[in-house]
Amino acid sequence: MASAKWLVASGLVLLTLQAFAAPASSVDKQLKSNAAALKKNQEDIQKAETKVKELENKEFGVLKTIAEIDHGLTQTREQLYVLQKKENSLKTAIKSIEEEIAHLQENIDTQKKAIAARIRDLYIHGKREEWELLFNLLKENENPKRKLYWVQRLLESDRVTIETYLASLEKQQEKREQLETKQKEMEELHESKSKEESKYQNQLLFQTEVLTKVKKDKTTQQRVIEEYKQNQQTLTALIATLEKKRQAELLKRQAEQSATTKKKIENEVPVAVGPKCTPLSGEIISRYGYHENKDLGIRLEHKGTEIRGQKGDVIKAAAAGTVVMTGNIPGHGPSVILDHRGSYYSVYGHLGSIKVKEGENVKNCQEIGSVGNAESTNGYKLYFQVYKISSKSAKGQTQDPILWLKN
Repeated sequence: MASAKWLVASGLVLLTLQAFAAPASSVDKQLKSNAAALKKNQEDIQKAETKVKELENKEFGVLKTIAEIDHGLTQTREQLYVLQKKENSLKTAIKSIEEEIAHLQENIDTQKKAIAARIRDLYIHGKREEWELLFNLLKENENPKRKLYWVQRLLESDRVTIETYLASLEKQQEKREQLETKQKEMEELHESKSKEESKYQNQLLFQTEVLTKVKKDKTTQQRVIEEYKQNQQTLTALIATLEKKRQAELLKRQAEQSATTKKKIENEVPVAVGPKCTPLSGEIISRYGYHENKDLGIRLEHKGTEIRGQKGDVIKAAAAGTVVMTGNIPGHGPSVILDHRGSYYSVYGHLGSIKVKEGENVKNCQEIGSVGNAESTNGYKLYFQVYKISSKSAKGQTQDPILWLKN
């Protein structure tokens, strides 16, 4: 809410410029005639700031708790998925190494038979020194330096045979060490996986207990409803503050221009019309309007719509506009609010990352962030909400975002 507070404070400063609003004859006359209106607007801004603070400071922890539980479950599921992928990779690696060791053993056995045949041949023909050297080289526990000495004393053909044999033994030992390392990794992985699975089961149990309590406890249900309403009211108050700021900036511009130009400025405020851009392609898991929440056993009015996404999916601007707020909004987590030139505001909540800055102009379908699950009660999703601004006041009314996208 740091950005929200800053916007409220900024609105107070900017609204002091309303004294320079468009006069019928001169700026001086407008200063006097708008004195009362300026005071009222300042009071409204102060009330909005107070309301935001009140809503922010009130403690309604049920939805927050459910969201944190869901977030923990999601993180554990992702961890288990990563561990499973690693386990599959280790299984493949271990199988490959075992096959290599088996293949090397076949070669070693073949080479040992060839050397044994050579020893017999040398023994039969009376070359005692050479067959003894070859025989000693077959001893696995023999000193490597002695082996090297004996190899150097052999004839060229026998030396090549022995060197090939020793290289096979060395390669096999290397593979056995690799296999041992991978097997230790697998043991550690199984231990980690077992802990995560146990953690996941405990989280599921805790979630079930909390949801069961909400369903059975009318007082807790009422707290959830109140918390949900307060989150919406906080967002509504924030939109009103943003609109007052926009109106103040418009009045400032008008005061700096001639009457002819001012009229032109007033007429240049467009309505956000199509073609618009669907901010996220995915399953709509919650539509605009009243819905029965089966998990909580209560009926809630949804002021926006929720669209299912995958972690990191791109969120796009539904229409061209200006980024007027980036930051955390109670109940919606990291969010972006776009001002579509004074006609509409669009809200994008539960973001995993934000790719735009306040004051930045964005194009239709431009990337503004990615899907996240912060303060979400049911996984990765986008919260999408639309406000239509009244021409007579800064207070807006929500509209069905899906129908708005089609207009």
